[in-house]
Amino acid sequence: MAVLAGAVLGCTALARAQEAEHQLKLDLSALLDATQVWTLTAEALETKYQAAGFRENPFIRWANGRTVATFSQQPFSNVAVDLTAAEGKVVLDEAALVFDSAGKARRVELRVQGSPLGLETLFTQKLGTEPKPGPRPLLGWKPQAGVKTLAWSSAQGRAVLQGNVAAMEGPGDTILSPPPTENLRSEPGGELAFFVRVDELFRVPELWTLTQDALEKSFSAAGVSVDKSPFYQWSTTTRDSVRLARKLFSNTNTDLLMFGDAVNAEEVNLDFKEGRAAKLIVTLLSRGNSGAVSAEKFDAVFKAAGRALGGVLGVRPQRSVPFGKALIKTDGWLWTTPHTLALLEFNAEAPKGDLEFLRLTLTPASARRELLNVAGIGGNATTRRLDSLVSSVKRDMASGVVEITGVPMRDQGDKGYCVAASCERLLRYLGVPCDMDELARLVAADAEKGASPVIMYESLTKIDQRYNMRAKLLKIPQGYGLGDAASRKEVERAWKADMGKLIQEHVNQGLPLLWCVVLAPGETGLSPGSVPRVTPGSIPAVRDQSSAQVGHMRLITGYNAKSGEIIYTDSWGAGHERKVISRAEAEQMTTAIFSMTPSR
Repeated sequence: MAVLAGAVLGCTALARAQEAEHQLKLDLSALLDATQVWTLTAEALETKYQAAGFRENPFIRWANGRTVATFSQQPFSNVAVDLTAAEGKVVLDEAALVFDSAGKARRVELRVQGSPLGLETLFTQKLGTEPKPGPRPLLGWKPQAGVKTLAWSSAQGRAVLQGNVAAMEGPGDTILSPPPTENLRSEPGGELAFFVRVDELFRVPELWTLTQDALEKSFSAAGVSVDKSPFYQWSTTTRDSVRLARKLFSNTNTDLLMFGDAVNAEEVNLDFKEGRAAKLIVTLLSRGNSGAVSAEKFDAVFKAAGRALGGVLGVRPQRSVPFGKALIKTDGWLWTTPHTLALLEFNAEAPKGDLEFLRLTLTPASARRELLNVAGIGGNATTRRLDSLVSSVKRDMASGVVEITGVPMRDQGDKGYCVAASCERLLRYLGVPCDMDELARLVAADAEKGASPVIMYESLTKIDQRYNMRAKLLKIPQGYGLGDAASRKEVERAWKADMGKLIQEHVNQGLPLLWCVVLAPGETGLSPGSVPRVTPGSIPAVRDQSSAQVGHMRLITGYNAKSGEIIYTDSWGAGHERKVISRAEAEQMTTAIFSMTPSR
């Protein structure tokens, strides 16, 4: 693919060259002589490559304050260059020489037209060493995922060749990758196609020292012509959770490659605590993302994950047995090391072809109790005392704002899992570990349509099977009903309830409310003017949540008694942690309000 792209670019450049006034030739073999090139300065380069009859150098385009010298087949509109290396044996599309702050050459970058075989031979000769298979790229455009990489290293310098793109650096420098490929790689329908190798996160125990800044640096968008990474999004503005997914934006599609590229995961969430990675959750398969999954596919992904974990952790797993009643019957395996725990879980029917989820969770060994509670194999989860929730309420007497703090974010992605995500957030706030994918089946969530208020209430009342919670209908519009899910007395009381008063009562106690609303098609609550697509050089900070979905669930987390406003949050990631709406608008869109509290 990379060689073909180079050939296409070469044909385009050739067509342009035929229209140029000046036809020149230039061989850059000297730039690949590792014994000489590192002594070059910008002035020496200008002197070395010049042409008679030109007032300015016709070969070189300077950038970044004369620290990058670029050579191409058409450096200027009226100049075409037959650009080669290796004494004319290797045809180049472009090349660059990069200088450091002291003005000395430190890096050569090359893009070959056609086969890179001649460049392999040249590097071997000039560096005096045979190549070795180089590291696979961590991320990039999708066609780059399978590109062959070779690396050379000697006292004269280091080089790396990936497809038809190469780089060489001086002694003592470390090459992280060849120069970036600038060609956009699109799927049918205009989607931008990327890949990222998630295996990089499975380096334990080093993972537990990873910082937010280090993650951003590793998963930056260098080389893909955009100013923000299409590979990840922070779930909160405080960067305490990051999310990688196949479709972060409406026009992107990213392969999350794992276990030596044997598995393409669906979603990765990495939580941070006190500035360090604290929990890695990988959704390998799920009904919401994959739809129906055959028993054969489940078996292949399950076995690939098991083999990889055994190799990384160096221990054998033990069968995990859920404790007591579970939301849905689960099965799984637990790996235990002195520094890391790994839990591979799935719904019990998944091996038979009835998949709900296949999920992998890694935590530091110190988080054993929390992990086992999530799995339901460590005993009953410990909920926060109701009287302790008041400490989470923040009051601003001057503005009139009263709101609950500390509600965790869960990004539902592009699935209609608003109910499951909202319930997970509420339960985690109450101190109950749980997971959206497990809750999704319990609440009968549909990945496209979400769930109706009737189904929501029926489902919420089942949660005490495992968590000993109590769901209560608080508000429903006059004339609305919940069928057989609620008694006539409950419904009539909910008709008469004052929305403002019940919000104030519960928020003052530190209890967020589950708020069911109806959104008009296209109504999302996103900031005005937000762009739902990725474009070269610009990636929006928010995703497009507009769809035909009508029913939606949010969490009410506060109010302003002076302005009459309500504070709420959507399960859509960073930027949706805190929103404000007038009470009049809120009442118009409300279909139901529920509370969920630990049973006393």
